[in-house]
Amino acid sequence: MKQLRASHKVAATGLIVGLLAGTAPALSHVPAAAASKQSAATGSVGFLMSDYTTSARWVFDRDFYKAALAKTDPAVTVNVSDAKNNQTTQQNNAQSALTQGVKVLVDVPVDSAGAGQIVRLAHANKPYVPVISYDRLITGAPVDAYVSFDGFSVGVQQATYLKSKVAKGGTIVLIGGAPTDNNAHLFYNGALSVLGPLFKSGYYKKGYDKFTTGWNPALGQSEMAAALTQLNNKVDGVLSANDGLAGGIIAALKAQHLSGKVPVTGQDATVAGLQQVLLGNQSMTIYKPIRKLAAATAQVTDVLLSGKKFTSKVTVANGAGNVPSVLLPVVTVTKANIKSTVIADGYVTKADLCKGIPASACKGL
Repeated sequence: MKQLRASHKVAATGLIVGLLAGTAPALSHVPAAAASKQSAATGSVGFLMSDYTTSARWVFDRDFYKAALAKTDPAVTVNVSDAKNNQTTQQNNAQSALTQGVKVLVDVPVDSAGAGQIVRLAHANKPYVPVISYDRLITGAPVDAYVSFDGFSVGVQQATYLKSKVAKGGTIVLIGGAPTDNNAHLFYNGALSVLGPLFKSGYYKKGYDKFTTGWNPALGQSEMAAALTQLNNKVDGVLSANDGLAGGIIAALKAQHLSGKVPVTGQDATVAGLQQVLLGNQSMTIYKPIRKLAAATAQVTDVLLSGKKFTSKVTVANGAGNVPSVLLPVVTVTKANIKSTVIADGYVTKADLCKGIPASACKGL
């Protein structure tokens, strides 16, 4: 599978600045003064979720998107379906949504390449139905828009953090996400842009390197257990692609009395992941402001519902052309800045984070 990354020639300043400031983004076809006005659009949008099990964040994506679209297009309904991590099921869900007459599809692909067939089905529909690739890039098909975070930067930040914690000569284990998910490769390539030269020079040793089918935390745990066996427990850092995998990795480390002693990265800032950070078992996570992603996607949806073509100065090559895109920045979260990031943003509450863990772990929040 060919992996693709963004062309960062020009920033989509109107959109990104607006989102970071917490205001409604100004898109190419929506004047800033009118961006917050309700449109007269009617009908429905199909939101094709990949699954709700591999990361707790997806419930937030669904709810934030529905709330954001209700502000711009209150007469439009959102029909959500769950593929349960099966691309064939997602394609069937897409066909069902098209049969029901949705005007736009928003797709979180299970398989980045396989989802190209959904785009082709939607475009062949009469009338034509545009497709937004949400969070994960659909490859090999002419997607109408891509709204996500800067995936390459995720890996860079994870690896940069790990580099700050692992001494020269250390052995690092890399446990990536699903090989069918283009994002997993973006994260991995970003991490290798930092760690690759260090492995090559001998500064670090790459002890174990695996992708994880379906982003399955249980597989992440078994992979970490295999790595520990292979390396005789001599592991100095773990590059984990997300919090779900980190949970499995921590369980494997705990079985060898190593949890809290080995730096472990993460991503998605889930409650479970943040709790592991507070407990000292996970070192960091990557916060992706999902509310802002949902707001941007709702604005792109509004453009497409109006019958216009979405355009952006930022494009991502996906093997079938350059897809007009919105890429949002991500934030490294450690125990030191949980209060000023995810709690300050209202993404999680102190009560949720501190539920079920020792009060001492929440000191300072």
